[in-house]
Amino acid sequence: MNRKLKELTVYGLGMAVVFCGTYFFIFPNQLGGYMNLGDGFILLFATIASPLGGFLIGGVGSCIADVAAGYGQYMLFTLVIKGLEGAFVSYFVKKRQSKGYQMIIYALGLLIMISGYFLVDWYLQQSFAIAITGLPTNLIQSLFGFIIVAILGPVVLKHTSRFLQ
Repeated sequence: MNRKLKELTVYGLGMAVVFCGTYFFIFPNQLGGYMNLGDGFILLFATIASPLGGFLIGGVGSCIADVAAGYGQYMLFTLVIKGLEGAFVSYFVKKRQSKGYQMIIYALGLLIMISGYFLVDWYLQQSFAIAITGLPTNLIQSLFGFIIVAILGPVVLKHTSRFLQ
């Protein structure tokens, strides 16, 4: 199988897994949005994807989940925010970097998500104070994403490195 086909396969699988992690693990929050487990899977797949792949995996997988779950007001914001999260992590995380460096990049990727949704909530709710109330749920969501990538990341890297060569 050629490399491009393998990459497309990983991107499609990544979008599907991000969709499932986002759609099937919904915990509504006080601002009309929801908390989910999709960020952990964005980080996982972004680790092995190109920046474009990271953008597509994070943005498209999460955007489709927003639409399917009835949160269409967030879909375009999600496409950009989660896409940037995936692209950032893909660009800066390299397979052979130290674990500490990777964890910093994952945390910065999650910070993109937290700050992005803070700005979106501020815009949609027209209130800085209300937007601040969404930060705890996004921090919790980030923590779960960080745990997912910290536990599953080494396994995914080990088993995909051969496939993507």
